[in-house]
Amino acid sequence: MSLFESMKGVQLPTTEAERNELTVTESTHGIWDYHLSRRANLMRALCGAPTLPTAIPLSAWGDQPDENLPRRPTYCEACARVAWPQGKADDGNDTAGT
Repeated sequence: MSLFESMKGVQLPTTEAERNELTVTESTHGIWDYHLSRRANLMRALCGAPTLPTAIPLSAWGDQPDENLPRRPTYCEACARVAWPQGKADDGNDTAGT
């Protein structure tokens, strides 16, 4: 799949709030290695790793599917520490301001 094909259906952010939204992205070096990015920069994770967009909702961050996959998904701990310095709430909201 080309980069342009992977971007189909990805809406460009138009407001500052949309540009700063967190989104789940996937590592460019393998499959099922997930990172967090800001919508304004989908091609770079918060930890600095190069990434590609996904359709995975932020609420699914950290989930381990019951499906029979060749390997279990991994989620970047460095990205999570940058995104949620005070920890992630159960509802997926940022708890840094509380």
